[in-house]
Amino acid sequence: MQHLPLALDASYAQHPSFQFNHPPLVLESSALDAFNTPYLISRDLGPRLAPQQRDACLQQCEVGLGTVFGSLAAQTSDAQECVFLQELQAECRRLLREEFKGYAAAHLRDALVFKDPQNQRDALRLLQDRCYFGQLPPSVPPELLAVGAAELTRFREHARAGRVTRDDLSVGSGSAVRRIMQVLNREFQALGVLDAVSAYAARRMTVTGLALELSVPQATWWANVFDSLDRAPSTLYAHLDESIVYPKSIVYLTDVDERNGPTGAYVQALQAMELNPLQEIVGRVVGNVGNAAASPLHDYYGKKYHQSMSSERFRVHFMRLPREIRFNSHLGWDVCPGSALESSLEQCEKRMVGPAGTFIVFDGARLLHRGGMVQAGERIALQVIFSSATTTSRVLGKIKRAIA
Repeated sequence: MQHLPLALDASYAQHPSFQFNHPPLVLESSALDAFNTPYLISRDLGPRLAPQQRDACLQQCEVGLGTVFGSLAAQTSDAQECVFLQELQAECRRLLREEFKGYAAAHLRDALVFKDPQNQRDALRLLQDRCYFGQLPPSVPPELLAVGAAELTRFREHARAGRVTRDDLSVGSGSAVRRIMQVLNREFQALGVLDAVSAYAARRMTVTGLALELSVPQATWWANVFDSLDRAPSTLYAHLDESIVYPKSIVYLTDVDERNGPTGAYVQALQAMELNPLQEIVGRVVGNVGNAAASPLHDYYGKKYHQSMSSERFRVHFMRLPREIRFNSHLGWDVCPGSALESSLEQCEKRMVGPAGTFIVFDGARLLHRGGMVQAGERIALQVIFSSATTTSRVLGKIKRAIA
């Protein structure tokens, strides 16, 4: 694989839609270190830290965050850019607190017993590659399709009427979803999936949320938005999820081949990017800036559905970030066609094709991945969330963000 930090920078330098006559802001390495060092202590030592030490690390990170963004804000007098930096700092602080809470909770109180060598290999693969693939018994997909039949009928009616956003073609609550979760927990327990995910997360995990989703060729929300390109990049919609707290699974309920949207997993790509902790956090929240209706940047940006980089004004602000912290977790749309980055990502993508019941278990915040783009037919799939919560209501608020 190419040296991806250089390839990532070079891709933006080549991309015609990211060329602006505004030099990036400057960040001192000492300011970045003041955030990254206590963050790494908390991430890597986690539950081994005393509570007061974790609190001290969090406080140091928040002070470091203030130093970083204070330094950047002092370099601009542009009102909109100042709001961009303020909102980005607030988003980073929110995610930082969520992650520290997750690191503190990582403590498996009961012993795991893997049922067979395959379960052991699955658990190790999840730890090493942040993902592994599996297969449900043949009887399970028809059972789940029957449970979701009424919802799927409604989705197809929406598609025929031209209503093809993800909100129109998916559901994450209700009696059908609760029944599907019961079946999945039963099957994932039997297959050792819950044990593998629990070992990875260092706390007992179950399926606590999911979305039943229909994908059709008419849905084009994921398509390329850059008119400056001769062709779309082959990496469209490759992204990282925001939350490290909720591992995921995608389960096919229909047969999936190259035509009807296989899921892609870019194994080891994130590790090869060599991002520092603040850079990674910025990347996972920067797309939220200006999204709130009350934000002064909401109308100023005028983003298209699901794609922050559709706004040239947002791109200007993004490219003003120092290279040391500039990253977009939804980089699949940003990749310049023909670049070394596109070539490297193509080479490491594993595309999940297979019969109904094929699934992937993965850490969406640490595995670059993408849903497939349906060219013909349809795909019915489950977007599954694992957590240690005891009730679905505790994670329902995370579902939409987690499956984005």
